[in-house]
Amino acid sequence: MTKKELWLTIKNYHFTDLVPPNLWQNISEKFGGDDASTKAFATKIARKLHWKYRFARKAIWEYKKFIYLGIVSDFQVTPSRIIDQVWHEHVLFTRAYREFCTEVIHYPFDHNPELMPDPKMTGIFHAQYLDTIELYKKEFGIDPHAAFWGEPKFGWDETLSNPFTSTKKTGSLKNARSINDDTPLVTYFAHDIIPGGGNGFTEFNGGDYGGAGAEGSWDSVDAGSDSSDSGSSCSSCSSGCGGGGD
Repeated sequence: MTKKELWLTIKNYHFTDLVPPNLWQNISEKFGGDDASTKAFATKIARKLHWKYRFARKAIWEYKKFIYLGIVSDFQVTPSRIIDQVWHEHVLFTRAYREFCTEVIHYPFDHNPELMPDPKMTGIFHAQYLDTIELYKKEFGIDPHAAFWGEPKFGWDETLSNPFTSTKKTGSLKNARSINDDTPLVTYFAHDIIPGGGNGFTEFNGGDYGGAGAEGSWDSVDAGSDSSDSGSSCSSCSSGCGGGGD
């Protein structure tokens, strides 16, 4: 499988067999709207985490990018808080997630939380997070939006002084990464450049939601609740997470 084929497979995945779509979501899909299953998954996440629906949809789009990075990288990736929360929600559907790994991406994309605080492991996750951000910039040709990627599960002061390095993939995990292509993914989608800036990776449904990279200013996309929801802004994950299996 090429990088382009892998990305298109992940991009077009619809999160089926997770949350049953409602009648309106099914009708909307039949008339050319976005797929009902992803809408249903986003609605569940938005309600559970007290996010706005549109924020949840964009977070799912960024989560798909994280999955891609976790497969093509030669190190174990680590997500931001927001991406990790979407990952948690996907993993909760154990059968569907297992089928996603075995039948869709053909990769053991295991979720490995830091269950007990450990300075060494936390330091490694710090390094992996920064390397994940750099790989994102290389592969997608844009800075990751700070509202989704700008907040690590640890302080920036700790990160900047972190002496650890990312864990490299070895053994069966390394063999599962069958894509030996150093060409950035964005190269294969040069025709998707949007007039005025941005490219086809900036938004799940076209357009750009702006923002700088993780080290830049915050052009915030509000994660707060919709007027139809109640509750506070998004909850956070207290543990560190590494991706891609052991």
